[in-house]
Amino acid sequence: MEKLDFNKDFNFINKHNVSYYAYLNNKEVIFLSYKKYEGIITLQYLENGGITSLIDNKIIIKLKNGYLEISKLKYMNREYSSKEFIKLIGEKNLINNYFK
Repeated sequence: MEKLDFNKDFNFINKHNVSYYAYLNNKEVIFLSYKKYEGIITLQYLENGGITSLIDNKIIIKLKNGYLEISKLKYMNREYSSKEFIKLIGEKNLINNYFK
């Protein structure tokens, strides 16, 4: 497991077997299932690590070299689909917030 550095280029090709973690509101979140996001994005400016969208119940995070779509994660020792996590934390508490 590696800490995700949002300010470094992410290697989308070779990293699918690696779990990454980051912090949201000082609590560890482990990204279990993710892929490169290539869909519609919003036009607001967010720094790297910013949650740009929750489209189709996926968590879209801005990276230095693109966007990461999270579909499964672990939070507080429990696994969640992104849809379950969004419901748990709340859209208003996620959108435009930052993973660090």
